[in-house]
Order: sequence, then structure tokens, then C-alpha cells
Amino acid sequence: MRRTTWAYAVAAVLVVALQSGWDPAEVRNLAMAMLVLIALIYAARGGRE
Repeated sequence: MRRTTWAYAVAAVLVVALQSGWDPAEVRNLAMAMLVLIALIYAARGGRE
């Protein structure tokens, strides 16, 4: 079974940002930055989990 805890962490951070009163554009930028960071980490590991 694959563990996708990073997906839950990203979702939690985005929900907290929305609840804290961030604008939707700021939340979108945060989400994009987090996904780029995850992609870079994944690529650095050679695609292996």
C-alpha cells in the first residue's frame, strides 16, 4: 500500500491558509510552489519512492 501523506499535508496547509483569510490567488500561488517543490524532490530521487 502506497503512503501519500504528502498529499494530505498539502491539502491541510491549503485549508489552513484559506481559513486564515488568505486570498484565493495567494492560496493558488502557495499550492503551485508546494507542488513544484514536491516535483523537484521526486525528480532528485530519480522517481523512486
